[in-house]
Amino acid sequence: MKFGKQLETEAEDIPSEWRPYLIQYKALKKIITRVAEEIESRGLSASLLHECLEDSGNEESFAIHDNEQDHDNDSIPKIKYYFIGEVPNVKPCIEFSYDPSEPKVQQMLSKLLISSETPNQDADRPKLEYKRSHNNKDIFSLSSSINSGEEDVLHSPAFTRQRRDSTVQLVKELVKLTLAERDRIKDSHEHEDMTERTESMERGKLKTLVIELEQDDEFFKLLLAELDQAAKLQNVTSQRFEEDINSLELCMIKAAAPTQKSEMYHWRKIFSVYMDAQIFQGNAEADRTFRSVERAKRQMTWFVEQLNKQDLLKKFKTKESKSAFEQFIALNTELITMKHYQVLNQTAMRKILKKHDKRSGLTASQSFPELVSTEQLFSPKLAGMLYATITSKLTSIIPQPDDYACPVCMNVAWRPIRLRCDHVFCVRCLVKAQKKKMNGCPLCRHPTAVRDATALNLDEGLQNFLKLYFPQEIKEKKRDNEREQAIEDIQAMTGKKYSEEQLMRMSQQSHNKCLIM
Repeated sequence: MKFGKQLETEAEDIPSEWRPYLIQYKALKKIITRVAEEIESRGLSASLLHECLEDSGNEESFAIHDNEQDHDNDSIPKIKYYFIGEVPNVKPCIEFSYDPSEPKVQQMLSKLLISSETPNQDADRPKLEYKRSHNNKDIFSLSSSINSGEEDVLHSPAFTRQRRDSTVQLVKELVKLTLAERDRIKDSHEHEDMTERTESMERGKLKTLVIELEQDDEFFKLLLAELDQAAKLQNVTSQRFEEDINSLELCMIKAAAPTQKSEMYHWRKIFSVYMDAQIFQGNAEADRTFRSVERAKRQMTWFVEQLNKQDLLKKFKTKESKSAFEQFIALNTELITMKHYQVLNQTAMRKILKKHDKRSGLTASQSFPELVSTEQLFSPKLAGMLYATITSKLTSIIPQPDDYACPVCMNVAWRPIRLRCDHVFCVRCLVKAQKKKMNGCPLCRHPTAVRDATALNLDEGLQNFLKLYFPQEIKEKKRDNEREQAIEDIQAMTGKKYSEEQLMRMSQQSHNKCLIM
């Protein structure tokens, strides 16, 4: 499937109000045809331009050669495609720089002077339009619609006609000479003496010929206008998205309040599944990459399926929770849509610039993205930032047990003891460590953090927080602590040590009813 048709198909997944802000691929494609026709109609070859500009882009590779070769490279006419002005008022240009004192350039110019005296065989071919000169720089345009009165003011008719008639042939010869000289330097190992070459360069003064591309200018004006509209839509959507996140936060505070214990635990389970889904970004240290649109959609589908399998949505009892969940799903769906919109625009721009370069022989795909800072416009970090905002908001509203677990037993750190090194352990694990004469912190290896801990190290603020948000976990932790203490008491009274299997059997028997009574 061609990309134009693919773009139309995938645009159906984008909200209707966003579709006008997609890059108009077909309209730009039509202008590319006019750009290519404009260049070819003025006698320039797209294939030769591409070859010259491609070599010019690799000029830095020549700089690693010896000094003699560098001087030889300086004798080559330079061809450059670039943009002048600032966004959004930029114009594409082709610039030819050459040294008229170079022997081969002089020879070429003399041939052009002789050929200009002969009748022009291509009289019907449109010529380049001379516009102005400044500091050894002659500026031409590919436009054929110049005002005749304006032309008379600029220069005399004879002078202007002479420049028009010779410029196309001059550009052709400069292109051919550039390619021939570069091929010769790449293959040749014999160089002229450095002193003679330096003197030649001192004698010569570079002259520049600039061609302004009118149809190319129209192409980039349209592309820049569309990118500007896309950037505005992205900014507006991002601001609205952040407002919706704040609104969801307020709803969640009411729906998952600690006073609503059953709702809070349902939300905690949902959020745990959501984090496991890793819809937008990986959670593991080995995989922090941003997900593609296709994978984000798959993970979102998996998340909803898991909720349905566990019947978590049916367990909501309040309207606030149901409304908050719908808003939560809508936010994630919109974030995937925004990411999809970004990818479509980014792909459309890359494809259209590639087609532009292929048809015209120019190199816009190399310089244009840097000009408009497309990294900010199409950066996946935007979706990542919004996703991080969602997760941070939910984490603050519905804290997870793993974030408050004792690093030894991995359960909620009930009766939290904060050591002098600021690490937190449950009181049970800390007492065990002190009995085993462990003096240092097991995390940071502080030499006396465990030994010096006392009841004064109890973090009462954290204890009240845990009691408020983790009542079930604390109840289970208390039961485990009581069981461990009972086993220790039995072992102290009997003087025997029991195996894990015996302890499990004893634990099961303690729950059985008395057969006599």
